[in-house]
Amino acid sequence: MKNIKIVKDKFKEDNFADKLGIVLDELSEDSIRMHMRLDPSLNNFYNRPHGGAIYGLADAAFSVIGNNSNNISVAVECSISYHCSPENGDILYVEGKAISVSKRIGTYLFTLYTLKDEKKTIVATMKSTLYRTGKPITDN
Repeated sequence: MKNIKIVKDKFKEDNFADKLGIVLDELSEDSIRMHMRLDPSLNNFYNRPHGGAIYGLADAAFSVIGNNSNNISVAVECSISYHCSPENGDILYVEGKAISVSKRIGTYLFTLYTLKDEKKTIVATMKSTLYRTGKPITDN
C-alpha cells in the first residue's frame, strides 16, 4: 500500500494529466481505472475528440500502474487501436491490467470506453510494455 500511495502522490504533480482533467478512480498492484470528460477544448479540426486526448488518458493510466511499485519505469512500446469516435462531452474511462510483470519488464492491456445507459462502447484498446530501471521513485 505504501508504494501505491507514493505513485498516487506523484500523479497529483502530473501537469499534463491535470490539463486533460484526468481523474484517478482506482489503483491496485495489478489494475487501474481513470476517467476524463471529453470537452470541446480536446477536439480536432473535425470537431471530434482528438486521438491524442484519448491516447493521453491511456498513457496516464500506463504511467501510474507501471510505476506503482516505487520503481521508476519507462515506456518501451505502446500500441493503440481506435475503434470508434466518442461524442463531445462524453466521459471517457480507461481500465488497465497487468498481463505480465517481471523484475525488469511489465506488459499491460488498457480498454478505453464510454458508458451510456449502463452500456459500454469500446473506443480504443492499448497494449503497452515498460522497462523497470530499479531506481526508486522516492529518490527523485
